Amino acid sequence: MNGRLCTFLVVLSAGVAAGSWLDGDDGVDRPYGDLPNMPITNMSCSAVASDCAALCAGDSQCVAWAFRKPDCSAGENPLCYLKGKLMEQSYNPAVVSGVKNHQLLSPKFWPLPTASILPQGWLKQQLLTQASGLSGHLSQFWADVSNSSWLGGGADTGLHERTPYWLNGFVPLAYQLQDRSLISMVHKYVDYILAHQSPEGWLGPDDIRDGNAYWSKFPMLLALRQYYEANSSDSRVIPAMLKFLQTAHKRMLQDWPLGNTWSAARWQDLVLTVHWLLDFHPGGQEQMLWDLAQLLHQQGFDWKGWFGNDTFPTGSVKTTTLYTHGVNNGQAIKSEGVWYRQSHQDSDSQSSHVRMAKLDKYHGQASGIFGCDEHLAGTMPSRGSELCTVVETMFSYEVLFGIQGDTVFAERAETLAYNALPATLTPDMWAHQYLQQGNEMNAVHSDDHVWEHDGPDSTLYGLAPNYGCCTANFNQGWPKFTEHLVMAAGDGKGLVVAMLAPALVQYELPSGSTVSLNIATDYPFDDKVEISAQCAEGMTLSLRIPSWTVGASVQVNGSTPQQAAAGELYHVACLYSTTVLLHIPMSIRVERRYNNAASIYRGPLLYGLEMEENYKVLRSYAFQSKDYQVTPGSPWNFAIQLRDDSAPEKDMEFVTTGWTAGEHPFSPRGAPGKILALGRLLDSWGVSHNAAAAPPPSPTNSSNPLTCVTLLPFGATVLRIAELPTLDPKQEGGSVSTVCQH
Repeated sequence: MNGRLCTFLVVLSAGVAAGSWLDGDDGVDRPYGDLPNMPITNMSCSAVASDCAALCAGDSQCVAWAFRKPDCSAGENPLCYLKGKLMEQSYNPAVVSGVKNHQLLSPKFWPLPTASILPQGWLKQQLLTQASGLSGHLSQFWADVSNSSWLGGGADTGLHERTPYWLNGFVPLAYQLQDRSLISMVHKYVDYILAHQSPEGWLGPDDIRDGNAYWSKFPMLLALRQYYEANSSDSRVIPAMLKFLQTAHKRMLQDWPLGNTWSAARWQDLVLTVHWLLDFHPGGQEQMLWDLAQLLHQQGFDWKGWFGNDTFPTGSVKTTTLYTHGVNNGQAIKSEGVWYRQSHQDSDSQSSHVRMAKLDKYHGQASGIFGCDEHLAGTMPSRGSELCTVVETMFSYEVLFGIQGDTVFAERAETLAYNALPATLTPDMWAHQYLQQGNEMNAVHSDDHVWEHDGPDSTLYGLAPNYGCCTANFNQGWPKFTEHLVMAAGDGKGLVVAMLAPALVQYELPSGSTVSLNIATDYPFDDKVEISAQCAEGMTLSLRIPSWTVGASVQVNGSTPQQAAAGELYHVACLYSTTVLLHIPMSIRVERRYNNAASIYRGPLLYGLEMEENYKVLRSYAFQSKDYQVTPGSPWNFAIQLRDDSAPEKDMEFVTTGWTAGEHPFSPRGAPGKILALGRLLDSWGVSHNAAAAPPPSPTNSSNPLTCVTLLPFGATVLRIAELPTLDPKQEGGSVSTVCQH
């Protein structure tokens, strides 16, 4: 008798019960990859798919199975195929199939449910400003949200992505601020969308007949996930999500595969939702969900190959594809990290570091983002970076820290939040740019422009300059950052403070114990953090220590401060009521960049040359929404004195005023600190294509007088120069105290 058939009979005699995994996925085949002596043919007509699954479970070589349904009236018995290799999926209505090793790897850290973290201090000021600005008003006047096709209206056509983008940030914003009017608006949209789900299961507009049909649903499902976390008693949400995903899986197999589309480029964002459902709310659809995630990876872009091969662009691209698109790359940073939970392949998690390094090396900008004026744009600091790329890249690094636990990912998300994100928004958040520049000496309509692939209005500040996607998508930046400040340990026994900002945290551990944190700080504008914790027995509180600090210390309940290693997690045994004081010394430091220009940092903040900014209103919309051009009212083309990169304090002085409650901290007036430096106007540095030309190679010389210049936090500027040429140290010797006389 066939050895595998013996196993089959033994398993049946043991009375294995069919469960959701054993039932398999109807209509899904996995051709080829069979073990020897397949198929198993001597099964009775009463056999069912779970019998084949049970046989696979009892065979150490089996990784998947496929059951061909019987046609007993025609004398055809069922067939059972055991697979030694996990093959790609295809549609076959006569087959039911499944996998054996379906366990998702636990992430190192779990994000906390929506509204578990409430902003405080300056961070709450940022979110209140966002709610008082565009975020809280788009639903009242911007047609792509107010008259959206998701509400049966005539706007937000094409990809139908703008309302989902907006909700993906607006939902957490409303619950983090606990604002009843905002929450009411959330319910208006969610109620309509759920009430108008098609009988088949489709959510939202259904007028695209190719792989692009799925893309807008990815951010919408992320929005519904966050809504459900804040409204877990709403019994409509999970069934609606599962029903939609069943329909999407069927369509991808039978009708419209992802193809060369936005959906294929961004597949990992749907896998995030699928894995969340598998983790917490599978609803008896485990095998379908697992198969959908595999199919998304199967049909989606090969980002691992893109970042891993020798053809990855090393400069500004001329020939563009969806692979070279900046936002796609920002979202793809996390793709293999997300997939690693299902693949269990170390090379997938390693790929996350490869892509971070390649983007930094060939396209990196001083603010932590990468050059992408629509497509990858190299490192020249006057080339642009799209706002959508900033918020998607932030989210990618937040997700990666949670899954892989490497502190570099959390630190990069924090860097982007404190530099690139606020730098492309006006302080009141009523206007934004499509593209920001590291060296930005104006923000005007430019028919002749340095960026290659976007339109002439791309650096204007306004409602929807160049293209409306960022008007909707920027909304996720600050709320998603807030959601990921603190995460739960993968083992269920603690919390990790991943990024530093003032917040209140309340969370119920798997043990049932409720823990809370009060994180009091003005960081990144101050170097002290006080955490008042109410902990559960046996709980660990972990703190991420930034890589750039020297001499960080942690003091617990008034004990002797202990040194904390930079770039690592510091673990505190948190017992009941615990007070933790974290000191993170900050000093001025220098990074050499394009043409050896200097970028100046202190703590997590990048600094840029302060300029007088002249605003001109070009168009006015509803409420306080306007389009502006901004031109400099003071010189911008300075080279700075920097005689020793390892000791920049010899030529610079940090001056702090502290954050004032009610002020916008990321604004020229409200910035809590500045750096005074010395510089000379550089006549040889001019304008090219209506933008600052590339910085002249450093060191350089100038015969103009030595003068005092002010550097503001990059995120507090509207115009700025953040990659500054440096003067020949042999010819310099003035002091800040003498020249600036502050």
